[in-house]
Parts: sequence; structure tokens; C-alpha cells
Amino acid sequence: MKKLLVIDDNLDFLGFLTSALEKYFEVYTATGVKDALRLLEYQKVEAICSDYNMKDGTGLDLLEDIRHKGISVPFLLMTCDDDYLIKQQAQFYGGAYCCKTECNLITKIKALVNFEI
Repeated sequence: MKKLLVIDDNLDFLGFLTSALEKYFEVYTATGVKDALRLLEYQKVEAICSDYNMKDGTGLDLLEDIRHKGISVPFLLMTCDDDYLIKQQAQFYGGAYCCKTECNLITKIKALVNFEI
């Protein structure tokens, strides 16, 4: 089973998303940028889905950091805002972008892990 890291500081959303994805992936969770970076030190994953705005930084900060460390797994940046600038910045670092409220969020995550985005 493919391994997916989901990062969000909203525990309700994190729990919902984890529950929805567990039938497709081995899901690891983190509640912020620092937590995710610690997990990535010892756990290899096939893809990362991260919230944009978190208490200890942004998903964009995380994306930039992991790319500089040579981690090139597919990365989906999720936010509640449809912000063109954030989308462009995510794409600059090789990430995909989507709105958390999209009705096909789970489908997009499945496609990300299967390298279809």
C-alpha cells in the first residue's frame, strides 16, 4: 500500500481526510510544518498533501524546504482560498494546488499518489 503524508493543524479536517483516505493508502499525519519535517526524517512517503496556512508556517514553506532537501515526491497544497499567487508558487516548486472544499478532493489526492496530476 502506498504511503501518504497528510498535514493540517485543523484536527477535525485532518481526521476527516485521514478516515476518507485510509482505504486507499497507508496514511501518516502531521499537525504542522515542524511535525512533518520530523516525520520525513525517518519515514519515506510516496506523496504529501499539506494545508497551506498552519500555526508554525505554511505548506509552501514545507514544499520549498523538502525540495531543497532533495525530496521530490508529489506534493498537493490545499487551501480554502483560490489564490493565484499561491498556486503559481506551488507550481514553481513542482507542487499541485487545490481548494479544500472541492467536491473531488479525494479523487485529486488519489491521482496525485498515482502520479496523474
